[in-house]
Amino acid sequence: MNDDGVKLSLDQKHVEAIEKYNLAISESEDDNEKLPIWLSNRACSLVILEKIDEAIADCVRALTLDPKCVMALIPHSKAYAYKGDIGRATDILRKALELEKDNKGL
Repeated sequence: MNDDGVKLSLDQKHVEAIEKYNLAISESEDDNEKLPIWLSNRACSLVILEKIDEAIADCVRALTLDPKCVMALIPHSKAYAYKGDIGRATDILRKALELEKDNKGL
């Protein structure tokens, strides 16, 4: 399910990708270790579709489930940047860098 969502996201088919992520998320329990990743992936598509508050909610949920989920920090930061809250976006990116010091993509 999530692999299909990733492929759709890469093809810029974000509405369809979100449908796949929704299915994976709805069929998952909170203790599923993949749930934070699925929420993060959906948040990335939501940011692109400018559904900023929904993206933030997904990131918050992913980080509640896994506080070290760097994949959630990226769309979380982008969402706050879209809202014009550059300070908060920067703080979130700093947290990501603390978790993954060698990640040159951050």
